[in-house]
Amino acid sequence: MNTRFVLSAAGVSAAAIGGAATADITANITATSLLGGEYTTVSLGSVSGSITSIGYRYVWENNTGDSSWGSDMIFGASDGFNGVSIGGYNGYLSSIVGGSSSMWTFGGAINGAPTDGSYSGLNVLGSAVALSGDAQAIMANGWLASAGTTTSLEVTFYGLNAVPAPGALALLGLAGLAGGTRRRK
Repeated sequence: MNTRFVLSAAGVSAAAIGGAATADITANITATSLLGGEYTTVSLGSVSGSITSIGYRYVWENNTGDSSWGSDMIFGASDGFNGVSIGGYNGYLSSIVGGSSSMWTFGGAINGAPTDGSYSGLNVLGSAVALSGDAQAIMANGWLASAGTTTSLEVTFYGLNAVPAPGALALLGLAGLAGGTRRRK
């Protein structure tokens, strides 16, 4: 096998594996209790790309029987410079999590009723929101007067890609080189 071809094959393999394994990022948050205005985050790692839509499935429970609705929840993502959120009532991620209101893009309301239950949907954004670097998924209780809810969430950010660590790509390249050095008999 030609050495030049081996190097090319190793590069293509690393790009193909990285590209195929990283399209669209899904985050899970399990049974988290939040008072009004409280939030939790999950690291998405290093990312690049532009979020074009957000898909969500969540189970919501009103712990206190107050006037909170499932649609009061807020789901979003941020890299600290740009962010996008969906849902909420009278609380917004700019005031709950921080950052200027101009860094946050609102992607619309979410499905949810005043009764406990499971809800899902897909919000297509009016314009894509670019994120790069270390990012996090955010879930917040967006009704500031809420006395407490418990929510489990699966959220997918379409168009956002995980950036493989440089060491992982180097190992793939070395594997390609090592495989190409064997001789046929």
